[in-house]
Amino acid sequence: MKRGLLSFVVFFGLISTCEVTAQTSLPDSLHRFARLPKDSAYINALNILATTSLRNNPAASRKIAQHVAEVAQEINYTKGFARAVTITGNSYWYEGVFELAQSYYLQAAREYQVIGDSIGLGQTYNNIGEVYKRMGNPEKALEFLLKSIELKKQNVKTRAITLYNIGELYLMMGDLTTANEYFDNSISQAIHHNDKRVIAYNYIGFGLISRKQNKLENALEYFSRAEKILAEIGEIRILIQAYHHLADTYNMLRLPEKVDRYLTLAEEMALYIKATDLLVTNYLKQSQLDSLRGDYTSALKNLNKHIHLKDSVFNITKTEQIARMQTVYQTEVQEAENRKLRSEKALREVKLKQQRQAIIVISIVLSVAAILTWVLLVQRKKILSVNNLLKSKSDEINSQKIAIELQASALIKLNEELQQLNKTLEDRIEERTQQLSLQNQKLTEYTFVNAHKLRAPVSSILGLINLMEQVGPTEKEIILNHLKTCSEQLDLITRQISRTLESGIIEN
Repeated sequence: MKRGLLSFVVFFGLISTCEVTAQTSLPDSLHRFARLPKDSAYINALNILATTSLRNNPAASRKIAQHVAEVAQEINYTKGFARAVTITGNSYWYEGVFELAQSYYLQAAREYQVIGDSIGLGQTYNNIGEVYKRMGNPEKALEFLLKSIELKKQNVKTRAITLYNIGELYLMMGDLTTANEYFDNSISQAIHHNDKRVIAYNYIGFGLISRKQNKLENALEYFSRAEKILAEIGEIRILIQAYHHLADTYNMLRLPEKVDRYLTLAEEMALYIKATDLLVTNYLKQSQLDSLRGDYTSALKNLNKHIHLKDSVFNITKTEQIARMQTVYQTEVQEAENRKLRSEKALREVKLKQQRQAIIVISIVLSVAAILTWVLLVQRKKILSVNNLLKSKSDEINSQKIAIELQASALIKLNEELQQLNKTLEDRIEERTQQLSLQNQKLTEYTFVNAHKLRAPVSSILGLINLMEQVGPTEKEIILNHLKTCSEQLDLITRQISRTLESGIIEN
């Protein structure tokens, strides 16, 4: 039955992936959008498409959202831009890269604040709170989740998910009573709005509470309900987490066959959607299961997979995240300066246009005056009157001439100031380029030093593992002690690198 369920979910995912793949290579494969005007309707349609793609293909969703963000900026559609930035953060969330997701959520929150969109801001605060929860900061998580609930007073449909998230936070903090109250409130609103996704989330929450209370049969019932709904709506990431909860519960019941079945399903789906963080957890659970069953070879194999994948997540991905956040910061600063310069340039162009229009009007007036003067000259019978009128017009023309000369001087001065601003802008761009090159060089040197530090303990561990296959039980105990020492050294080096990277992010 579980295999049939997996086949259904994978089949659904393949269909969605095919649709998305035909729509992600912008702009070629989105030919059906090519003829649409680049307006707010175009932005909203692509944002909906990117949101639909999140569950099965986060990378494709991110590519669409990034295209939408560029177009939204070009047409100055801030709400559509903020939504696209949020979707980009969601794509990293689905892949388990929470630090990058947070950087995009914070950027989206700033955009929503600018336009005063309380609904968008409330949804973004919910996401920010969830990231803080995953990063082990419950105080900040609760702060943003409560802000989200306050802002969602006018958006009842999305209150249910935030209520669940608050309940989950209290569950993590060990306050089961408060957690249960939030889950009850959340599921009642979700049922009212037929929000199956949130209903499934709450079933998982009730299952976790039951398991903490050692009501394992009740926990299995709740997890199974959630599994059925999540498979139906195609929420693969949460379905994997439900499989992990089922596996943990069956492990408490000492049913290793059931545990192995759900961990296998979870691994296949995590590989399918490339959820690295869930895959890391799955390998560790599989290693622990193999150890309990006495299959130490498989246990060691899965543990090595866990360590290798975890190292790649916390080293290579960290480096990419730091580079991305630095680039985002530099881009925002540069964009702010460019917007300011563009505003100043537009203001000067408006003034120049007004002055040109004034010159045209004056020229027309002078032409009319000349014609009138010629007509008056023709009228011989009114020579004296014409002479007096010519004198008056002559004085007027002289004053206008002086005014024109003054305006011409002002135009020359404004043009010189504009040229000076352009020159200053080029100097600023050159200075920013040099700063970025220096930062990239420092990052490369730091990566080399870290690789050198990690090489010694890793080589020792590999050597000791090879020795274990060649020695007797007595020497194995000694080697295990050495392995523990080398692992502690590796953990110390890894923590030092992590603290250095975190401090580097704060300073930047």
